Amino acid sequence: MIEIKGDFLMNKAILLATLAIVAVAGCTDVQIPQIFQPTTTLLAGTGMVMTDFSADQTEVFGGQSDRVMMTVSNKGGHSVPDSESLVYLTGSALIESGTASPMYWTTSANLIQKFGKEMKPADSIRDTPADEKIISWSLVAPNISRGEQTQYLFIGRIYYDYQTKVTGNIWVYSESEADAARASERTLNTATWSATSGPVAVVGRVTQNPVILYGSDNKFTLVIKISNAGGGVLYQKGAITYSSTNPDDLKLTTDQINRVTIAGNVAGTSLPAECTGVQELIGGKDLTLTCDVTITSPATFQGFPITITADYGYFTERSTSVTVSGR
Repeated sequence: MIEIKGDFLMNKAILLATLAIVAVAGCTDVQIPQIFQPTTTLLAGTGMVMTDFSADQTEVFGGQSDRVMMTVSNKGGHSVPDSESLVYLTGSALIESGTASPMYWTTSANLIQKFGKEMKPADSIRDTPADEKIISWSLVAPNISRGEQTQYLFIGRIYYDYQTKVTGNIWVYSESEADAARASERTLNTATWSATSGPVAVVGRVTQNPVILYGSDNKFTLVIKISNAGGGVLYQKGAITYSSTNPDDLKLTTDQINRVTIAGNVAGTSLPAECTGVQELIGGKDLTLTCDVTITSPATFQGFPITITADYGYFTERSTSVTVSGR
């Protein structure tokens, strides 16, 4: 759960106004949670979403054909190349085979399939919708004894690499400029942030907002909070071989799960090591990184652009069932 900073009552009007804008913009198939902070709006929890996973028929006779279908849409803010994604069908008593089996559901198609194209998110500027793809598996039900009835479970998974990107502008004042602003009752500029939508949520903030540098000081403290907001499994980017058709290649080790790679810069200068590199969300819980960033002290005041990226792999799953009757 991502902690919401700030006084709720003071921000209530901003919250209601923003919700009204979202309502006017329209609805999607997936509810997009929103996180509000002072001068910060972040969309989180979305990426490659399975909007439907179902079978043509939920009841069949043994030896009869059926079809399982998966509909996937890119509801986030990052494009996914075909080389960085796949879908996988698994479940009870399911094998790849071209011939009927008395004990298993069989399919001549690979249990692992590809999208066959780059899955792009919606583009509000060009007024294009999010890419969507339907993938299906034709199956033959196992033969069971007459009078018997068995329910079989199918599980569909999406594996993909994704990125959440945060951009912002941090305002830095010299001590004399801050004093002059206060004396003239002039409002100081404060940091602004925005982020793309993804199953991993990233929030950046500075501990002093705006940053005021006293004397010879030339540093400010940056805090980055990372959360698994998509309801799936987070893993290190590159851990899955997306070109494979072997389900064994989808196995993830404990050293790969809950890993995210953080990078970023302030005005082109890389963030310190304390805030970058491969990071572990221990037990899947939120992670907070803190580092001191060195900058060039402005003579008066200056805005410093900041970028933070989180790169990771992610998978989610849905299930459906089919009942087979003997005949």
